[in-house]
Amino acid sequence: MTIRIPAPAIAFLLALATGQSCAFASHNIQTTTQTHRSLQRPTSSHHKSIDLQNIHKTRSSAAALQLRAGATSTDDNTIPPPPPASNLSIIKFYFPCLALWISGPLLSLVDTSFIGLSAKAGAVGGAGSAAQLAALGPATTFIDGSLYLFAFLNVATTNLYASALAKGAVENTKNKSNKSGVEEKPGEGVVRTAAKTSLYSGIGLMLFLLAVARPLIALYIGPEAAASPGLLDAAHEYVKIRALSMPTSLLGGVLQAALLGAKDSVTPLVSILYSTIVNVSGDYLLVSKLHMGLKGAAIATLCAQLAGTIAMIPAARRKLLSKGSSLGLLPRWMTKRQPDEISARTFLKFAAPVLTLILGKISAFGFMTNAAAGLPGQPATLAAHQIALSLFFFAS
Repeated sequence: MTIRIPAPAIAFLLALATGQSCAFASHNIQTTTQTHRSLQRPTSSHHKSIDLQNIHKTRSSAAALQLRAGATSTDDNTIPPPPPASNLSIIKFYFPCLALWISGPLLSLVDTSFIGLSAKAGAVGGAGSAAQLAALGPATTFIDGSLYLFAFLNVATTNLYASALAKGAVENTKNKSNKSGVEEKPGEGVVRTAAKTSLYSGIGLMLFLLAVARPLIALYIGPEAAASPGLLDAAHEYVKIRALSMPTSLLGGVLQAALLGAKDSVTPLVSILYSTIVNVSGDYLLVSKLHMGLKGAAIATLCAQLAGTIAMIPAARRKLLSKGSSLGLLPRWMTKRQPDEISARTFLKFAAPVLTLILGKISAFGFMTNAAAGLPGQPATLAAHQIALSLFFFAS
C-alpha cells in the first residue's frame, strides 16, 4: 500500500504549472501593449502618473503569478504556453497513471483477501480470521492516515519540478550552474530538497509511531474493541512493522511525483510492478503457507515498499539528475555541499491547502472505523467493516 496521487490531480497540477505561466505571459504582453500606447499618445503629467501606477500593478500581479507557478525570482522572463499535447501522448501518460492509481487499493484488497482466507481453520480469539481482519482495519487506517499527512510533499514536488522544467525550456538551457559552480539539470534542487525532506520526515514519523502507537490505537478503536482477545496486540504489531517503511515510503512518493512532473509515468509503473510482485509473493508465502497472519502481511507490505523505492532510485537519478549528482540524502556537513535554491520552507507553503483536504478524508474514514469498532459483536463487525472498506476503495 503506497501513497499515490490520482491521475486527475496530476493533470490538474501540470495544468496549474503551465497555465499560471501562460497567464504571466499574457499579462506581460498586455503590459507591453499598454506601455507602447501610453508613449504614443500625448497625455498630461497626471495621466502619465496613473498609467505608470497601472503598469506597476500589472507587473506586480504578473510577478505574483510567476512565483505561484514555482519561479524563484520576479524578473521579466516569460514562459510561453506549451504546444497542445497529441491524443497519443495523452493516452501514453494516462494509462500508466491509471494503473498507479488503482494499485494501492488493489494491494489492500489482496492483503484483506489473504488474511481472510488463510487464517487457521476453526481458530478462535486472536488467531481467527475475524479477529485478524478486525485488527487489519484500524491498523491500515492508522498507517495510511499517517502517510496521508505528508502527501503535500508529493503535490509540491510535482508542481515545483514541472515549473522548473518549463522555466528551463524557455531559457533554452539543458544544464545550468548551481551555487557551487557545478552544471546540473533544471529542477535538480527541487528533487534533492524533496528527497531529503521526505526521508527526514519519514524517520521522524517512524520514531513517533514506534513510541506511541499502542495507546493511540487503543484510543482510536475504543475500549470495547480493545477488550476483544488479541485484537489490540495484532493491530499494534502490524503498525510497528509497517512503521519501519515510513522513510522509504515518503521517499518513493516524492520520486514518483517528480517523475510524473517530468511526464514520465512509465518508470513509477515499473516500480509498482516490482512492489506488487513482492507483496503478492510475500502474502502467499508468509500468510497462506506459513500462517503468520497479520504479522506476515505487514512484513510482505514492508518488503514490497522497500523493493518499489529501491527499484525507482536508479531510474530517478538517471532521468532527473545530471551525471555524477546524488539525491542529497546525507547532511550537508558530511558532503560539504552548498544549499540548494529551493528550501524545505518552499514545500511547507503547500501544506495548509493540501492538509485541509487530507484531514477531511482522514477524519471521515477514521470516524467510520471508530464507529464500527464501537458496535457490539466484536470482532465480526469490525472485520466486516474492513472488507467493505477495501472493496469501496478499489471500486472508487
